[in-house]
Amino acid sequence: MPHLLTIVGCKNAGKTRTCELLVPLLRGLGLRIGTLKYTEHDGFDWDEEGKDTFRHHSSGSMVTGIFGRRVSAFSFNDTEPASVSIDEMIRVFYRDLDVVLIEGFRRGAGLKIEVCRPGFTDGPVVAPAEILATYGVNLFHYDLPHFAYGKENELAAHIHQNLDRLRTVH
Repeated sequence: MPHLLTIVGCKNAGKTRTCELLVPLLRGLGLRIGTLKYTEHDGFDWDEEGKDTFRHHSSGSMVTGIFGRRVSAFSFNDTEPASVSIDEMIRVFYRDLDVVLIEGFRRGAGLKIEVCRPGFTDGPVVAPAEILATYGVNLFHYDLPHFAYGKENELAAHIHQNLDRLRTVH
């Protein structure tokens, strides 16, 4: 089963862009990567050019999904679709992958990358104990690994080196 890593941050902090950058880098390290976008919206248009899920799919994610309180949707690049809690989605749609990047699901268990961007980051969105690393501008100065813009290769390597610390679904 895949390892789960959540990408969190305030609205417009750069979570989607972070996923877009990490997918090809992690695939370049030999990992099979999927993405899952969380939304608070009850209904949504998805997989339209410019939308987050379109961008995830275009970056090479083998399985791309979005879910909310009453809706979920998935698209598949290289795998056969199959049917849903987040753990059930992972077991069904992402079971053959190495890592699933979950964008925006703050309440989920497991380690997270917190994206920080001046002008958009009001404050931390999760406790430091939940963070594998911060990315962007080092706004919080935690005693944790931080990766500045332009250091995405190093962030991908850090994720790869810490796979054993990430939550898995059985």
